[in-house]
Amino acid sequence: MKKYLLSMVLLVLLLMPAALATGNVKVNDFSATNTSGNVPLRVNFNGSVTGDVTNWQWQFKNVETGAITHSTANVTTVHKFGKPGVYDVALTVWGPNGKDTLTKPAYITVSNSN
Repeated sequence: MKKYLLSMVLLVLLLMPAALATGNVKVNDFSATNTSGNVPLRVNFNGSVTGDVTNWQWQFKNVETGAITHSTANVTTVHKFGKPGVYDVALTVWGPNGKDTLTKPAYITVSNSN
């Protein structure tokens, strides 16, 4: 019984660091240099993330048309909005120990230039 218990304790100790690391990737927030303007609207985005992040994906969804564009540049990116509309913006990050997404609905408003 002691041998079995010792084996279980050792197994738990070996697996604990991996279990604690799971989900350590987090999108804390992101910001934009401007959130409204006329077509074509150029916006710089900057994300705040923690954890061992290896991949980033920005998603820009025109709420009115459903059209989606992506950028996989980095935690910072520049996006040019070429069509008028209201856009949801999402930042998704991945790492060996998890994935996280933060979405800001109706974050960018692009108008026709008059």
